[in-house]
Amino acid sequence: MNPLLEQEYLSKIKECKENAKRYYDSGDYEKASAEYLRCSKYCELLVKKTADETKKNEYYDAFEKFTDAAAKLKRMKVAGVYVERGSRRGLETTEETEEERAKRFILAEKPKIRFEDIAGLEGVKEQIKEAIVYPFKYPDEYKYFGVKGGGGILLYGPPGCGKTMLAAAAAGECDAVFINLKISDIKDKYVGESEKRIKEVFELAREYEKAIIFFDEIDALAGERSESKTGHERSLVNELLSQMDGLESKGSEKRYLVLAATNMPWDVDIALRRAGRFDTTIFIPHPDFEARQKILEIGLKDRPCNVNTEKLAEMTDGFASAEIIDICDKAARIPLRERIKEDKPRRKITMEDCEKVLKGRKAVLSSWYPKAVKEVANAEEAEMFSELVEAGKRYSKRIANDWGLFI
Repeated sequence: MNPLLEQEYLSKIKECKENAKRYYDSGDYEKASAEYLRCSKYCELLVKKTADETKKNEYYDAFEKFTDAAAKLKRMKVAGVYVERGSRRGLETTEETEEERAKRFILAEKPKIRFEDIAGLEGVKEQIKEAIVYPFKYPDEYKYFGVKGGGGILLYGPPGCGKTMLAAAAAGECDAVFINLKISDIKDKYVGESEKRIKEVFELAREYEKAIIFFDEIDALAGERSESKTGHERSLVNELLSQMDGLESKGSEKRYLVLAATNMPWDVDIALRRAGRFDTTIFIPHPDFEARQKILEIGLKDRPCNVNTEKLAEMTDGFASAEIIDICDKAARIPLRERIKEDKPRRKITMEDCEKVLKGRKAVLSSWYPKAVKEVANAEEAEMFSELVEAGKRYSKRIANDWGLFI
């Protein structure tokens, strides 16, 4: 490679890096991203033009680093939306403050989804409105009657039935910032890091006038302390308890709510389910007939089809919402496959395609409900989770009759 050309490219990279740092420091992440992207382009040219294998590898590593930095900054916005936790190789152009580090690990946004976008579950929606939406929307009325808003709510029920979507819709209904956390966002193999991240989450929530913190699969984060294998796990639960206890006192002028979802409520530490913490529990059942029909209409929307959704809703009795959407997707693949591989002129999804997907398919909930009822009974908490127990009994009886199964 021509040394002068190489030097020119390296000089351009240096210039772009300096520009990116300046934009980053001023908070203009979009322009900073564009400058890092320019750096990656020059690195790509260096990789293509150099014959030296050592240099080629160095330039390729730099290309990956700049591309990664550009992508991260592209996702960052000043108006309350922050990038999720990145790789340890990430951008290191400036020293991070504790606040910046919290925002780097956490995704916060105002969801656009509303309850009207979710099929069925009208009774559940009203419960959530009373527990979540109304305290946010009518704070003066709650203050007048001496009823405190905020606190913690546990959404529990079978997998794939919309708990996360309902939580996001609740935040959307009351125009609150939604901090959505996966267990992988919190747990760390290094002692003390997980507790630190939990603290950062609650500190971030306090920056907003209204915020909902949502812990998905809370049982994996806050299982029974008596059954925890290590002191580290007990410490993690204790930190969560401490933060929930302190949330109201440290943010008296603002309103916060902690939501959690689980498929295994019996595994959630009982200390988290007492008054002042997750003291409200809401059961999210599998979809009824009306909900299944609406889900099918959503799943088949904008697809060419000739399907009787009413009949198909009857046929999918006992299936979770996520499974019904998956049935629509798999049914669409049948005529698609025929057109591509067999050159058949079929243009629509038919009932036969849906029936083919359903043939021999067993709903996940047919095994989940019996196990859930058994676990609740073993934990001696049948009264606390009575809705789950009743739903499990009805489900097992109905599906056994309809499918000829012994459950």
